[in-house]
Amino acid sequence: MQEQYYSETWSFIIKWIAVILIVVLLLFIFIPSNIWEKEENIRKRSHWKMRQLWDAERMYYKLTGYYDSDIEGVLWFVSAVRDSILADSDYVGEEVIEYKGEDVTIEVPAFWHTEFDTVFSYPYMVDDTTYTKVFKVTEMNYETGTWDTVYWNALKDQYKLRDTLWEGVILDTTIDTIIERDITKYDRFRLRDSLMYCPLTTEPYIVKTRGKERDTVIIKSPIDKTYLSRRYLVFTFKDTGHGSIVNGEESWIR
Repeated sequence: MQEQYYSETWSFIIKWIAVILIVVLLLFIFIPSNIWEKEENIRKRSHWKMRQLWDAERMYYKLTGYYDSDIEGVLWFVSAVRDSILADSDYVGEEVIEYKGEDVTIEVPAFWHTEFDTVFSYPYMVDDTTYTKVFKVTEMNYETGTWDTVYWNALKDQYKLRDTLWEGVILDTTIDTIIERDITKYDRFRLRDSLMYCPLTTEPYIVKTRGKERDTVIIKSPIDKTYLSRRYLVFTFKDTGHGSIVNGEESWIR
C-alpha cells in the first residue's frame, strides 16, 4: 500500500508539471505575437499621424506658397481658413488672415475646402436609405394611340410634372423606399494638437523646413535610437523608429 501511495503522488506531480510547461509554452507563443501586433499597430498609428501633418503642411503650402516648421501654427492656420469658409462661402481667392500677430495674405484656391474635408476625414461604409414620392399617372401614348399607366419618380421625373404641355392624370401617390448598399461617407475630424505627438514616446514629431523658398519640409519620428521596453519580465517591446516624410515621400514605403 505504501508503494502505491508514492506512485500516485509522483503521477500527480508530473501531471501538474506538464500543465505548467504547456501554459509556459502557450505564453511564449502568444505573448510575443501580441507584442508584435502592438508594435505594428503603434507604427501604423504613428505613420497615420505623420501623414496628417504632411497633409496639413501641403494645404498650408497651397495657401501661402511655403512650408512652416511651426506645425502647431500650421494646424491652427489651415483649420482657421476652413472655419472662415464655413462662415462665408465666398471666402476664396486673395484673402487676409491674422497669424502670429501679423496680417498674412493668402490665396484660397477654389474648392480648397472640399479637399480639406476629404483629406481630414474617416471613410466609412453605410447602407443609405432615402424616401421619395412615386406618382402613378396615366398619359397618352401617341405612338399607339392608347392611354398608358406609368410610374414617375418625384426627383428624377419632376421636369415632366412641370411641363405645361403634358397631358395626363395623376392617379395615385406613394412613398417609395430606396436603399443603396455600401455607400462611402466621410466623418470629418478636427486637427488637434495630439497629432503632433508620437503615440509611442509621446514626444513631438520633428518638423523642419529647408531651401531658400522654404519649399521643402521634413517630418521625422522623434525616435532616434532603438526603443526598448520590458514587458512581462522576460519579453521586450522593441521599435527602431517610424521613419520620415520629405515633401510627401514616405521613407517606409521605399
